[in-house]
Amino acid sequence: MSKRDYINLYSKDLSSKKWPSDINFLIAFWGSVFLIMVFLIYYGSTLVDYFKEYNKNLLLNSEYKVLSVKDKELLDLSVKLRDLNVKSKAINNTIKQLNRLFKDKVKWSRFLEIFSGYLNDKVWINSLNVDLMTKNNNFLYVQVQGGAISLKDLNKFIENVEKENKNIKVSFKVIDKKGVMFYSFGVNFTFDLERLK
Repeated sequence: MSKRDYINLYSKDLSSKKWPSDINFLIAFWGSVFLIMVFLIYYGSTLVDYFKEYNKNLLLNSEYKVLSVKDKELLDLSVKLRDLNVKSKAINNTIKQLNRLFKDKVKWSRFLEIFSGYLNDKVWINSLNVDLMTKNNNFLYVQVQGGAISLKDLNKFIENVEKENKNIKVSFKVIDKKGVMFYSFGVNFTFDLERLK
């Protein structure tokens, strides 16, 4: 085929076509390029900021999960601490009560030692009842029942009790048991617990 066989539909040869030298076209072209560049820079920086914030959000979410676990652990610890405080208060109350009991306890061995000092060989005791008196438990109310061979021995016992105690009440009667005579007595008195300290 030769060149003559083709029909040229263009008025000019495209290979020889150049950019227009019109100034308006250049302004529009470079303005468009500039706007595209501004658009890319602005939205590019916005995308960078978005991804930075997204990464921060991921980090904060992971920290929140860790803190949530720690918060739950702290809540469990606070519940345990509250339970321990309740138990500690109960133990402290028990200790206070025990201390009060030990403080108020009567030294019975010392009391019996003092009381046996009132007796002699010819006086015996059948029963001994002791109760704490007053709100402060400062005194013992002592009730004694026993017997004595003679009135002299009974009087000696009563004198010994009267020397160191208060509110003494005495009752006695003569008993004749198969020809054997002795005195049966009852003595009530108040004993000061200060003497046991």
